[in-house]
Amino acid sequence: MNKKILLAIVALFVLSLSIAQKKKDGPQEITDASRFKWDQSKLMPKLKKLAITELTVNYKLSTTAKTTVQEKTSRKIAGARVSAYLEFTDGEPTQEYFQEITDHFYTYFQKKLKANGIDTVGWNEMTASEFYQKIGDDDDKDDAKKEGGGNEWVVSTAKKGKIVHRGAAGFAGGKGKRSMEFAKEFGTAVSFKVNVDFADVIVNMQLKTTERKNLFDGWYYPETTSKEYTWGVHAQMMVGDQDNNQFTYLWGSKGWPEFLTQWNDIPVEGNYATSMTEDVSKARSGLAKQFAFRKELTPMLIQTTREKYKAAAIHAVEKWADAFVERAVMMRKD
Repeated sequence: MNKKILLAIVALFVLSLSIAQKKKDGPQEITDASRFKWDQSKLMPKLKKLAITELTVNYKLSTTAKTTVQEKTSRKIAGARVSAYLEFTDGEPTQEYFQEITDHFYTYFQKKLKANGIDTVGWNEMTASEFYQKIGDDDDKDDAKKEGGGNEWVVSTAKKGKIVHRGAAGFAGGKGKRSMEFAKEFGTAVSFKVNVDFADVIVNMQLKTTERKNLFDGWYYPETTSKEYTWGVHAQMMVGDQDNNQFTYLWGSKGWPEFLTQWNDIPVEGNYATSMTEDVSKARSGLAKQFAFRKELTPMLIQTTREKYKAAAIHAVEKWADAFVERAVMMRKD
């Protein structure tokens, strides 16, 4: 073979390897399934059967984004936050209204798992187990509306079931032993925590300090600090991890349990809002009272109807279930 031709073939081969490597190392497509942070999971690749002991959903009624910045030169610190508030223009929804969405979520999720080769456990069979019967439920069922960190939400559990797990610590003592016996009988078990937000809110802030400048005869320009804010609110559903240190908890019959989290929320396409405004005087349900004393950027009022919200929320939880199952199937090791 001619030496020049051989060199050309080698050069093309090296170039093709380089292009392939760049594609491999380049930015990966962000999909709904890729938002789950399960790379270190030992249980998900072995998942064949899933027993859902709890499916708790937080439906946000207000949502807040916060930021804190420190200027490098002056070391000054400042913060900002912006909130969005959800209002139903045709009357406040009841707890049963949210319960219907959560129960649909549970049923859809069970069917989706089965359709993709992941067996499930029926609700009646699961609740009859010793583990579930002995799990305490000290959650205040009479007050499903919660507040914290500038947020307000309604809590709903599938089938009006118990809060099986809370916090960031695993089961211990007799509860830990019973949980492992449960998994030995029914398969990998899970306590789900899912957050349904009605808006995507972002806020950014920049600080700029101008140092004191001496002039003449004792005159000077004092030091000044300017603050620049940029923020935005998008009236779309976002579904992901719960706030307040509540995570999905997964365990098996042996080995270490795991917390399943997300890199970030899954955005849900579609516009459910009937209006968005910074004019708080248009609030119909007394929300304007909350705005008067808040030291923050101008809040946003998002209005909708119960029908529109329910349709959007159902779409959101279905999309989350689809993404969860897709990620589980991708990680499967037969």
